[in-house]
Amino acid sequence: MNLAELIEAIQIQKIERMVDAEVVSLTTDSRDVKPGTLFVAIKGYTVDGHDYARQAESSGAIAIIAEHALDVTIPVILVRSTTRAIAELAGKFYDYPSEKMRMIGITGTNGKTTTTTIVRDVLARLGRKTGIIGTVEVKIGDRVVPSRNTTPQSSELQAFFHQMYQEGVEDVIMEVSSHGLELGRVTGADFDVAGFTNLTHDHLDFHKTFENYARAKGLLFAQLGQRLSDEKVAVLNADDATSELFEMMTGARVLTYGIDQPADLQARNITQTLQETTFTMDYQEESIELTVQFIGRFNVYNLLLATGILLSLGYRLPEISNAITQIQPAQGRMQRLPIDGYNVYVDYAHTPDGIEQCLKALVDVPKEKIIFLIGTGGNRDVTKRPMMGQLASTYAGTVIVTTDDPRFESYESITSGIASGMLHDQFVEIGDRVEAVRYAASLARPDNIVILAGKGHEKYQIIGDEKTPLDEEQIVKEMIRQLEEKQ
Repeated sequence: MNLAELIEAIQIQKIERMVDAEVVSLTTDSRDVKPGTLFVAIKGYTVDGHDYARQAESSGAIAIIAEHALDVTIPVILVRSTTRAIAELAGKFYDYPSEKMRMIGITGTNGKTTTTTIVRDVLARLGRKTGIIGTVEVKIGDRVVPSRNTTPQSSELQAFFHQMYQEGVEDVIMEVSSHGLELGRVTGADFDVAGFTNLTHDHLDFHKTFENYARAKGLLFAQLGQRLSDEKVAVLNADDATSELFEMMTGARVLTYGIDQPADLQARNITQTLQETTFTMDYQEESIELTVQFIGRFNVYNLLLATGILLSLGYRLPEISNAITQIQPAQGRMQRLPIDGYNVYVDYAHTPDGIEQCLKALVDVPKEKIIFLIGTGGNRDVTKRPMMGQLASTYAGTVIVTTDDPRFESYESITSGIASGMLHDQFVEIGDRVEAVRYAASLARPDNIVILAGKGHEKYQIIGDEKTPLDEEQIVKEMIRQLEEKQ
């Protein structure tokens, strides 16, 4: 696309050294610049793209979009906000692909991955080709595509949308993080349905206050638009008070779901075992009882939200519930490891609410039979750590305190923060997560339950600024094998 034609999409303050040139790619990452690239300098959370302008020039950038003058010889196009500019440019460069597919965005603290996976799996069973953008992976149909962030930068996001549309995707289901909303990464994404899971304590290292965190999440619903003819829908959790704020922020039609409070879509008569959950869903004049292969009350909420989204897309309750009974939980979300004779689970829980919901799922299991490994990331929100320890010790008889991704923080600093909230002394601090997982596995018995929380689907640890391979399933299997050989 011609540079002059492309920049018609943005509000320009000044152009220095304009040229007639063709743009072959867009990026905000100087490492991705090649000849013909339009480089957009974003001031991010940790780095400022303006500092990499000369590197972009040397790699072949034909022009730079910036917020201030730069020491380069190629054209510099000055704008008030490069964050907004990259979204507008990417939308035009890729011919607005999100307007050509059904777009579903899901936000909240916990449950995003599970809910997006449920929606994707049901739509696939109903014969639709889907694309998914989330914490675990980006997938086009059944093919995994590499991604750097939970919510990719807007230029990368529009490129994914374009690729999905080119490959025949009909429905895109996307996890929308508070970081992505706050940093403008989803600007220009035209969502048809937006769903909200819940809002609990997390990410205050970035947002500073819970109110800021709620406001960032609310941006998804505010961006649904005001044209009533568009038939956009916000699916909100009636049992979470933050939904009242989101309903006020959106111009879309609202569909609520819940268990405790009255809602459009209601769950009742919930019974559960360690393998499955049975409950009744009520919607309008219909009531359907279903048994699913998900455990825990928190998963009932996830299933309700997924159902609400699918109802908003025009599907009927019987066909939705029939598909839901045939699908499996998302990878790393209360996932039972395939180890005969032992009850070992992995879960992504790394927030106070996630930990509480994870442990509450273990119905009718005596506290002394629950061994819970808990960790948290280094150089991140420290205020949640004591609460994590408090909740772990409330529901689990034995707690192993470790790390998730220590980054540049010491093991002791991380584990002591969690340990400060413990309510009993049946815990041990082992900062090295590999050793902590081995110790947890050594305590596994046929009559107890071991839960490894924090990493879930992830097969790595971030130590310093390096990703180190970490396969907890293999560690557990090897440790149990060694123990059985000694017997």
